[in-house]
Amino acid sequence: ANPLAALRLLHYSREKSAPEEGIFACGAHSDYGMLTLLLTDDNPGLEIKTLDGQWVPVAPRRGAFIVNLGDMLERWSNGLFLSTVHRVISTGAAERYSIPFFYEPSFDTVVECLESCCDENNPPKYPKTTSGKHLLDKYMQTHAEFSPDE
Repeated sequence: ANPLAALRLLHYSREKSAPEEGIFACGAHSDYGMLTLLLTDDNPGLEIKTLDGQWVPVAPRRGAFIVNLGDMLERWSNGLFLSTVHRVISTGAAERYSIPFFYEPSFDTVVECLESCCDENNPPKYPKTTSGKHLLDKYMQTHAEFSPDE
């Protein structure tokens, strides 16, 4: 097995966010893959969306890890574990850096509802796919309107 792992260096400017005007350091999204690990520092800004639609700040805690569940894990668990919708808000006080670690199973790993997460009253909600196809489909959806000629 050859899992996919990626570390990204993200930089957020000190421009103050104004959510009511649609200005964010990073807009609301969920991660495509299985798990994202994020080492925290002293800078606030990360918010998660609760099931009732409220945005809740994640308090920074130096040395702690935040674990975001991704869309692929939601598929595997048939929605038992939901993908973490999150965004970044800037107070305008400082630039912010983040280094998320994305972990995905091997490209050809089959992704289908786990037997323990479905039954006759709760059938699989998602069709069978592979890790690679799932990720490529998500990238294609994200960039569907992109045209290299523009």
